[in-house]
Amino acid sequence: IHTKKRILIIGNSGSGKSTFSKLLGERLKIPVIHLDKIFWKPGWVMCKNDEFDMNIKKIILNESWVIDGNYTRTLGLRASRAELIYFFDYPPLFCLYRIYKRIFKSKLRIEGRYDISDGCPERWFDREFVDFVKNFNRNTRPRIYSALEEIDYNKNDIVIFRDRKEFKRYIKADLSFK
Repeated sequence: IHTKKRILIIGNSGSGKSTFSKLLGERLKIPVIHLDKIFWKPGWVMCKNDEFDMNIKKIILNESWVIDGNYTRTLGLRASRAELIYFFDYPPLFCLYRIYKRIFKSKLRIEGRYDISDGCPERWFDREFVDFVKNFNRNTRPRIYSALEEIDYNKNDIVIFRDRKEFKRYIKADLSFK
């Protein structure tokens, strides 16, 4: 089991960030912060940038946390305090598949969402969101790598998963997840 106490989990929507952050928080007994819960207010109303930034600055001062979410505008700030980063760098089509699977489960009340604010129900189709996920590798992924390079983040402290097989091998190899 590793001893890192400030952990970021980033990657495309639908890649499994929230599920992994919940598991990691439980295993390490560290508080989990889902950025979507901070950013989205009921009715899918966005938080103002200054309010969001203030919340992030407070959170990262804590001794331990698992933070799930990208929000590249503040990534450098969070990454500069993180001791470890997990990056789910999965193909966008895989992420879209998982999103629709999640929506289906949520709409049928098979599985609830714990990583989003109350009053933000799943939507069957959201063109802007689908475009974000589809274009993640072209638009967001380069900004993530740029933000990490800008703060000269230690490449030894980032674990990149390119597919589910890599992730499952990592989980299986790490005794703390059994």
